[in-house]
Amino acid sequence: MTETTKTRILLVNGADTHPGDVKGALESTEFLIEAIDHRDVEKTLEDGTFDLVILDFSALNDDEVQVLTSVQGNDSNLPIITVSPTLNAEETRLLFRHKVQDWINKPLEKDVLVAAIKAVVQTKRFGRHKVHAVLSAVGGAGATTVAVSLADILQQQFRKQKKSIALFDLDFSTGNCSYVLNMPSTFNLGSVVGSPRRIDAEFMRVLRQPHENGFFLYSFKRPDLNTELNGYELVLRMLDTVVMEHDHTVLDIPYYETDWRDDVLSAVNTCSIVSELNLPSLKHALEMVARVKALRGDDFPISVLINKRNRSIFGSRIGNSKLKELFEDTPFYYLPVENDVLGEALDRGLVPADVRSGNAFTKRLRKYVKAIELPKTEVATG
Repeated sequence: MTETTKTRILLVNGADTHPGDVKGALESTEFLIEAIDHRDVEKTLEDGTFDLVILDFSALNDDEVQVLTSVQGNDSNLPIITVSPTLNAEETRLLFRHKVQDWINKPLEKDVLVAAIKAVVQTKRFGRHKVHAVLSAVGGAGATTVAVSLADILQQQFRKQKKSIALFDLDFSTGNCSYVLNMPSTFNLGSVVGSPRRIDAEFMRVLRQPHENGFFLYSFKRPDLNTELNGYELVLRMLDTVVMEHDHTVLDIPYYETDWRDDVLSAVNTCSIVSELNLPSLKHALEMVARVKALRGDDFPISVLINKRNRSIFGSRIGNSKLKELFEDTPFYYLPVENDVLGEALDRGLVPADVRSGNAFTKRLRKYVKAIELPKTEVATG
């Protein structure tokens, strides 16, 4: 990981705190930490650039309040996380008045702190721009078709508001979104992999492809990108740039491991895991649910889409009760088999709704979007 992509954190140690408490908890993480005494805040902020401030204090006294005031005075948009023992009601209100984004109670739990940092940085980075991950549990589960249709559904739902929708294909081994839509890109990512800093908004506007339905496609076939020396930085720079260009970005994320997958999942607004109705695929989906929850916490909106469901008068081999037992509090939804419609869509390079607008697959996916209130994420932090 390069320093240009790391989160830069200013750790301010208050009076009577142990300097190694918070810094030690973050030692093996990907963050760049600069730890200082609370008396050096103003000078450090003047001399450096940071993504986040963490204030560690044992008591909320005048010196600690002055730190909060100094941070706000230097940059009102710089987020603050506080770490301290239990606070009383008045102290909590004081933190709210100083627009502290999160408070972590001591004794400190590393996973809780890391999750809080990632959530705050994600909000600061993307703001009103929403990112929706479609993650394949196994190869061939149909996640690409889901991602393509999801981008098209969002485009239709936000057409009147003139929102900009993007589909970003992160499976560089195949660039399959471009083939599914018959829009293969001729651009060679190898020409920029050696210099990721060339990536900016103007550059990505040249590479994006407008679909006739209104959304924009970013899909490139570069199988060796995941092993390229600068591949990690290139992918994250591209993603940051694309997300800031559009109101909603749908990501087609492959099932296989990449250096950047956890970073991406740590920054998305929603996650839909696409599985099939068989035990191996469901087990992989369960593992991915656990992984995403470990990154984002139990309250993060994650759902499982069970694709290619074939109804039978004799019932399913794996019924609802078994699935509820497996997934517990994680919601799951069915997407039906539509071989004729999806097959024709693939052959003609169309989204399924353009083959038959009332097809069962698209109708069920629209209901899913409504069920998880995905369009309402626009309101949440916009």
